[in-house]
Amino acid sequence: MSSEVQILEAMLARARAAAQNGDGSLTSEETGGVPKPKGDAMARATVYQDRTRWRVRIVDRATGRKSVTSYGTEGDARKAAIALLRTYERPTGKVLEKALADYGEYLQVEGNRPRSLSTTLERLTTLFSSGRLLRVVSGDLTPVQVRKAWEKYTSTPGKKSKRPPAVNTRVGVLVQAKTFLRWCASKGWAQEGLLGGIEVLGERKRGKPQFVGKDESRRFLAKALELGAEGDAGAIAGATALLLGMRASEITDRTVRELDDDGKVLVITSAKTRAGIRRLEVPEVLRPLLAGLAKGKEPTDKIFGPKAERYWVLRAVNRVCKLASVTIITAHGLRGTHASLAVGAGISGPAVAASLGHETFGVTSRHYATAESVAGAAADRFQAAIT
Repeated sequence: MSSEVQILEAMLARARAAAQNGDGSLTSEETGGVPKPKGDAMARATVYQDRTRWRVRIVDRATGRKSVTSYGTEGDARKAAIALLRTYERPTGKVLEKALADYGEYLQVEGNRPRSLSTTLERLTTLFSSGRLLRVVSGDLTPVQVRKAWEKYTSTPGKKSKRPPAVNTRVGVLVQAKTFLRWCASKGWAQEGLLGGIEVLGERKRGKPQFVGKDESRRFLAKALELGAEGDAGAIAGATALLLGMRASEITDRTVRELDDDGKVLVITSAKTRAGIRRLEVPEVLRPLLAGLAKGKEPTDKIFGPKAERYWVLRAVNRVCKLASVTIITAHGLRGTHASLAVGAGISGPAVAASLGHETFGVTSRHYATAESVAGAAADRFQAAIT
C-alpha cells in the first residue's frame, strides 16, 4: 500500500471519528513526510463541509494565523490539506516573543543582573514590536523586516520623553539586538546578518555631569560626612560613591558580610563583568560610618537597608548637593568625578580602571599588580588628593 493511500486512509479514519466528536482536524505530524518539530505541531488543518463545498482551515500554531481554502470534493480537500501542511515546514525557530523569553533565561544563567536583564528585554521587545514581529517565527525573519522595525523604532517618540530615542539609546539597542540575533543564529533559529549594514548616525553624549573640580568635591564630601555622622544613610552612600567610585547599585547591594577586615575593605562579589568583582580599601573617614550602618545587622543584611536602591542614592546625592551648594549631579556623576580627580592626582589609568571595575583592568591584573593592591592604592591617593 502506497504511503499516500496510507495517509488518506488515516485521514478518513480521523474523519469518521470527527463525525462522532465534531472535529475534523489534522495536525502536521499526521500527514506523513512532514517533519515534526519538538513540542507541538507547526500547524493544524481542519477539513469540513460547508453546503456543497469542502473547506480546509489551516491554523499556524506558532503565530495563530488562519487561512481557509475551498474544494469541490472531500478527497480534493484532504489531499490539499497534506500539501498545505507541508508549506509550514520552516527553518527551526521560535516565535520571537518566545525566543526573547528563552534569551532572558540564558542571560539570567550567565549572571546578568535583574535590572540589566529587564532593561535589555524591554528594549528588544519595544524594537521588535515596532515592526509587529513578536509573533513572527525567528526562522522566517528577513533583513527587510528587521530594518523596517528598526526604522520605525528610531523614528517613534517615547511615551515619557515624547522624543525619538537618543543617539546613545539607539547605539545600545542596536548592540543588544545584534547580540540577541547572533544568539538566535547560533542556535539555528535565525539567519545570519539580519541587522547587517545598519549604523547609528549622530554624536554620542559621553559621561554624566561632574563637579567642576576639587573645591566642589571637597564641599560635597564635607557635607556628606557631616550628615553621615548624624546617621544619614543616604549621605554616607553619596560619600561612598565619591570616595570609592562605586556604582549606585554596587553601593545598595552590599551586605554586612562584604564589609571585611574590620571595615577596612568593601568586597564587591557580583558585577556585570569579571573586572567588576573586586576588593576596595575603605578610606579611614568612611570606616566608622559604614560600621555604624552595619552594627546590629545580620551578615546577609544589606548595609544600607532593604529599601535602598539606585534611585534612593540618586535622591540622596541630589539632596546633599543642594545642602553643600555645589553643582547638582547624579551618583554616576560622582563616579565620573572620582575617575577624573584620580587621574588628575597622578594615579595611572590602569589603577583607576581597577578601582572602578572596568574591563581594561585585565591588562593591570596580568602585567602590573593584583586587583586588591591597585584598588587600595587608588583609594588612599584619591582621598589624599581631595582632603
